[in-house]
Amino acid sequence: MWRFFLFPFLLVQFSRGQSVTPIRWCTISPAEQMKCEALGEALDKVPPRPNKPLSSLDCIQVMSHEECMLHLDQRKADLVALNPNEIFIGGRYHSLVPLMKESYDGGRKNYYSVAITHKGNLTHMRSLHDLKGKVACFPSVASMGGWVIPIANLIHSGAMKVVDCNNHIKSASEFFSGGCAVNILTDKYNPLGDNSQVLCSACGSELPGQHCTNQDKYAGHLGAFQCLINNGHIAFVKHATVARFLNRSEGMYIEEDFELVCVDGTLAPVRDYERCNWGVVPSNAIVTTSAKSREQRRLLQEFLKDIVSLFGTKEEGDPDSFYLFESSPKYGQIHDLLLSDDTETLVELAASQQSFKKYLTTDIVNHINTIRSCPVKRMKLCVTSMVEYGKCLQMTTALHARDLKPEMECLRGESNFDCMAAIKKGEADISVFEAGDIYSAGLNYELVPILAEQYNLDTLEYYVVAVSKEDDPDTDVLYLRGRMTCHPGVMHGGGWVIPMAYLINNDLIRQYQCNSVRAASEYFQKACVPGALSTYYRQDTTHLNLCHLCRGSGLGYCARDHSEPYYGFTGAFRCLVEGGGDIAFVKHTTVKENVDGRRKEWWARNQLTADYQLVCRDGTRAPVTDYESCNLGRVRSNAVVTRGGDMYNKTEVQAYTNLLLYAQQHFGRDSEDEWNFNMFGSQEPYADLIFQDATQQLVPLPIEEQHYHPYLGLEFLNARYEVDCTAGALPALPCLPLLLLTLLTTTAAANLLFWRA
Repeated sequence: MWRFFLFPFLLVQFSRGQSVTPIRWCTISPAEQMKCEALGEALDKVPPRPNKPLSSLDCIQVMSHEECMLHLDQRKADLVALNPNEIFIGGRYHSLVPLMKESYDGGRKNYYSVAITHKGNLTHMRSLHDLKGKVACFPSVASMGGWVIPIANLIHSGAMKVVDCNNHIKSASEFFSGGCAVNILTDKYNPLGDNSQVLCSACGSELPGQHCTNQDKYAGHLGAFQCLINNGHIAFVKHATVARFLNRSEGMYIEEDFELVCVDGTLAPVRDYERCNWGVVPSNAIVTTSAKSREQRRLLQEFLKDIVSLFGTKEEGDPDSFYLFESSPKYGQIHDLLLSDDTETLVELAASQQSFKKYLTTDIVNHINTIRSCPVKRMKLCVTSMVEYGKCLQMTTALHARDLKPEMECLRGESNFDCMAAIKKGEADISVFEAGDIYSAGLNYELVPILAEQYNLDTLEYYVVAVSKEDDPDTDVLYLRGRMTCHPGVMHGGGWVIPMAYLINNDLIRQYQCNSVRAASEYFQKACVPGALSTYYRQDTTHLNLCHLCRGSGLGYCARDHSEPYYGFTGAFRCLVEGGGDIAFVKHTTVKENVDGRRKEWWARNQLTADYQLVCRDGTRAPVTDYESCNLGRVRSNAVVTRGGDMYNKTEVQAYTNLLLYAQQHFGRDSEDEWNFNMFGSQEPYADLIFQDATQQLVPLPIEEQHYHPYLGLEFLNARYEVDCTAGALPALPCLPLLLLTLLTTTAAANLLFWRA
């Protein structure tokens, strides 16, 4: 049974008669756990030393070094050995510090990263571009010399294109035709779950749980070399790996069977690694948490020096003795367990040098930054209110803390039309619009949707419902003359376009030649229609009664943004609850989001689901849960839009899409957010800031839907044309994209019947 001690660092173990420091070493495989246990047993056999008590050892096995970093950060473990890339990650995100570094042959404290191939195999090479399509072998996706430096050089040279700014594995998977880079499918390196298995195709273990993991027989530097022998064209390893492999091959291979690939595309003999290498890498180091005091770190260093003194020299003729720098075959096929097998000793770092920034060279940091480079430098989000701007700044901070690229920035526009113009001019890059604004953005500014919100339906849409109070049985969509209505906003897809088109097409309201604002003003007694006073939407006179139920103050009065309390779906429902409205046109999830204690504001505290009903097309009533059968229509979800037309940039669109997908992975609905930020949540008294609070996830749109016509659908286009005089006639068929032509021919008959239903 493993011993976990959370009390003071030094304990007394009376059975052994000496003071003991129980050290917890983190391991990542059964083989490494076995070696760690063997070290613990060897320590237990050391005779007591009264003047210098020896620590005992506990071994904590997890699945990866990333988990070890977390364990050290949470003080569940004390030590683990990491390579420089992992030291960077551990230092930046988990406050880990290096204590002791490995020293190799001749006292060397670093090694060369080299690329090795079979002699005569790559004679056609003229540059690194010629490595495209080859099968490559790597020690691990986390290896500094065996992954980060090679990939950084390939990206820097221009040979490898950046496919995903936040996942260089995708770039490598498109560059190489096959290979082995263990751990590319783990959560850390595959956060979206869509990594290709190309770089697992040449791995050596077929057993589930071992294939392409730390336990694969091609893991590590020697494993990568073995991968080259059996399956690969090129292997990226440290320079000493070649000699280690040749020593183990028992004469089967000689140095002349291989050659080095240099960064300029030339080839060189294996012995020329000082000239023909891809970079110099600091040695691996043993790290602990910075939360430990200087004295606690010193005691850990003393423990490490003790085990080197006791077990750092191999005892010839005694195969059962423990040797610290030995792994295979004694503990299985995996090499470099606990420490690198070619380590000769450990060198302590002075307290002033115990920092990942001081340990890593400038070149190493540059390589790490290169594999995180992004061809798109920024993504500027445009919002229309100060409260949304505040959330945008929070999101920017959260994404920066996760080092997600491109860098996110914020811009506040006076209106959605300002944001549309800013995106068109390149002053902003994206905004999040509802269907009505997606239409305007596409028609007038050539903006296109690229990601859509998904709510609680399988499709990227929502139902438009009319909600009334249960104790008001007289309100009926078939006769709303003189009633008081609540809408999310003027020309809002779900809260205006669909309801008004329904009334117009069923001859329940006078059309006034597509001037729905005038029609509503003369039909309803009072309303809250945020934006109705804006010159963007009114055609002639001002229709004041469309704002009489609104309750904003100053410039926020009846504004089509969050400065008006009755703006948006939640605002329209609040207008119904407390503002005197008889009916509200909202999304099918709106009632459930705001009743039964889900919202803490005073206006919503006592509201129950049973207090409200849906008003159906035929004049009947239904429970709010029956939205599939009792609704006015369906509208496509809110979507992220960006530049389209001649300014459409595939690289930019891919970068924006990936950034938002990674953002929702870290800060979406089901994420465990250590930064206290939720993309799909709003701080009361506000709702639906930037994204709808009901959003479950963002879904990338296929290229054929990245245009407002196919995205919104013919049904909505017809409805918008019915209610908006500025909506521009539908283009003639020969000018339509092929997809829209198909859409028209396959759905026209159904839509002729829709509005008469």
